[in-house]
Amino acid sequence: VAAEELNDLQLLQTALTTERSDDRVQEFRCAPIEKIWDESGLYQKSGICGQQQTRSPTLYDFTKWYPGSPAEADLVRPLAEVRMDHNNDDLFEFFGYLNDWINPFSSAYNLQIKGPDGLNKSIGYEKIKEKFLLSEGDNYPNPVEMTFAWDGHVIHTRQDHICMTGDDPYCYANGWMKNQNAELNPSVFDDLDKFMVFAEKQCRAMHERYNFSHEEITMLSHLQETNTMYEMADNACDKAETKGPLPTDRDFAKHAYVKCLMNYASIEIPYCYFRGCTLEGDRIGHGNECDY
Repeated sequence: VAAEELNDLQLLQTALTTERSDDRVQEFRCAPIEKIWDESGLYQKSGICGQQQTRSPTLYDFTKWYPGSPAEADLVRPLAEVRMDHNNDDLFEFFGYLNDWINPFSSAYNLQIKGPDGLNKSIGYEKIKEKFLLSEGDNYPNPVEMTFAWDGHVIHTRQDHICMTGDDPYCYANGWMKNQNAELNPSVFDDLDKFMVFAEKQCRAMHERYNFSHEEITMLSHLQETNTMYEMADNACDKAETKGPLPTDRDFAKHAYVKCLMNYASIEIPYCYFRGCTLEGDRIGHGNECDY
């Protein structure tokens, strides 16, 4: 997004540079991801990624999102109702710049271009890979080996990124890592229609399996449960102290189902596919280990 576009939107940047918080010593976390909220609990001030309390600035549209704004009503409404009000629109576009993961950068339109016939088509597997393949693979310095165990699953993984390894159990539980589903492969990413059929099928199966009620899926619940999800991931890890309940597959699916209601998880699925791959011995590989 160009600087002038941000000015036109009057986006608030909470920090101009990345800052480090040294006011507390943090013990090792397998899923070192945390959202820092304002006093209302609705608006994210910054996001922590990594063991050293690295804080990233948060951009949000303060002309739409502010305490007491009319738009806040959509945060507490069942997201399925918001979905019905907007037909097939991408809800990441509707919510706009709410925080560092609910914003237009997660819109499905980022993976589409207009074809010669005027219809949308996929930007193609290789360009999607460029966007999502963020892992350092086995080049990550001094990686910590970790084992996550939850809900009957055991996976062995190791650090390949400053914080994204914490998403391995989430992506694995939802079945979207490479090698987990033969239907999810480069040819599907190359064909927008095939990909959307796959994504809709995944979301429908998720809803049928877990029978989420309208009332339990709101944007507000999604925001407030995000830190809890990563804390539960820590509880499931052998390298972190267990301080509470372990996650369930339903917990991970509930987080993902919000993305289904937003745009059929059409950004979440490629994120997880390029996050890592399943290998022999219940091991998760990353980056160059996965032959993307």
